[in-house]
Amino acid sequence: MRRATLTATTAASVLLTSLVAAPALAAPGDPMPGWDPRPEEAHREVAVAGSGRVFVDASSEGGYKVVSYLENGSGNDWVRTDIDPGTRAEIATGDNGYAVDLRFSADGAARYRTYDGSAWSDAATFYDDDVHATQFAANSAGDVAVLLRLNAGGGTVLARLVHGGQWVVQEVPGVPADVPADVALNDVGKTTVVWAAPAGETSDVRRTVARAGSTTLIPPTTVGTVNDPAPNLAIDTDGEGRETIIGGNLLWRQASTSQLPVYRLRTSVHAQLVTGDSATRVVWPTTTETGYAVRSVLFDDETQRPQTTLWSHTQPPSGCRATSGLANVALGVGMVPGGRSYLAVGLRRDIGTDDTCPDIASLLVVDRQDQVLGEEPLGYFANGEEFQVDAGAAGPVAVEFKNWDDGADPVGEDQPDGLYSLRFFQR
Repeated sequence: MRRATLTATTAASVLLTSLVAAPALAAPGDPMPGWDPRPEEAHREVAVAGSGRVFVDASSEGGYKVVSYLENGSGNDWVRTDIDPGTRAEIATGDNGYAVDLRFSADGAARYRTYDGSAWSDAATFYDDDVHATQFAANSAGDVAVLLRLNAGGGTVLARLVHGGQWVVQEVPGVPADVPADVALNDVGKTTVVWAAPAGETSDVRRTVARAGSTTLIPPTTVGTVNDPAPNLAIDTDGEGRETIIGGNLLWRQASTSQLPVYRLRTSVHAQLVTGDSATRVVWPTTTETGYAVRSVLFDDETQRPQTTLWSHTQPPSGCRATSGLANVALGVGMVPGGRSYLAVGLRRDIGTDDTCPDIASLLVVDRQDQVLGEEPLGYFANGEEFQVDAGAAGPVAVEFKNWDDGADPVGEDQPDGLYSLRFFQR
């Protein structure tokens, strides 16, 4: 059910302007700057536990000093465990201080560690074939499901780990490793896999399900057809088990767990979604006459709220833009169990731009009635991956993103300490 997402730093200066409606006065629970920011020369996968403790898996980009560790903590009290470098990582949290971390080594083997509330276990291999890509999902208990995409013309493997149990690994028939796919895991252990089966210039979005404790995958059904042979594809499930699927610029949703997903609306090929106990928010960028905006729709329990604009900004000078079109807008969205959303948004900026370029990145707080309750500056967003935003039932909202320096001192020529920033906001 829970997913992660990314952002940037500096003091308030030229902030996001032109919100469609001025933010209301800050309401109780709005995030304010909290723990000290943590710059690093590494991207970090971040998960905020229900207790409010934050878990991190850090791995450096190629060409920089090697950074590879696990870390957990709160405030300025952090415990770090150095580990062997890996090519990709995923992390999830569960009850009673539990966490699970997945690492994929350079040879493609998939390994994991678990945290028992006091220490990490030794690394163990749960799949040793040549894995080149993954999709990952976790539920509130810390159960995880991961799609392993195999190299050398291989297929797709589904691996599941129940909190306190053993890995169950099985092939997903009919899903080549090179087609878009995603996975969702609900709170009762139902795993849903979706993929895009190409058919000329279009593709069929297909869906199959494995129940908790079962290795039987139901016969696949077609959710719908999109005008793209390789569309963006995502699935998530709220706390009540209702699935929402994005395929290309279309969206399907279950009215209840006993019904198949049905088409609901057209969004964007850049749409993202996030879920809570009974709410699902979808956000996507659009263009305006003068610049960009972020649109959103909230599925509040069984009700679909009207579409709304949460943010807008004028086009920055051409020399400050890292790319053109909607790809210039970077997004990340998180949600706490009650449904309040946290939207990180910014315009990508090339690392080489000078100080005349405006800082355009913020974290917005949005309630279940689509009201923007507050806004915190994040500085600027350097060209890179999307924002990562995560929040739990307690503790901070964590925002991770690429902003190049974060005010850190450089280490060697053109090698800053703070290639990425991890910031925390209390609520």
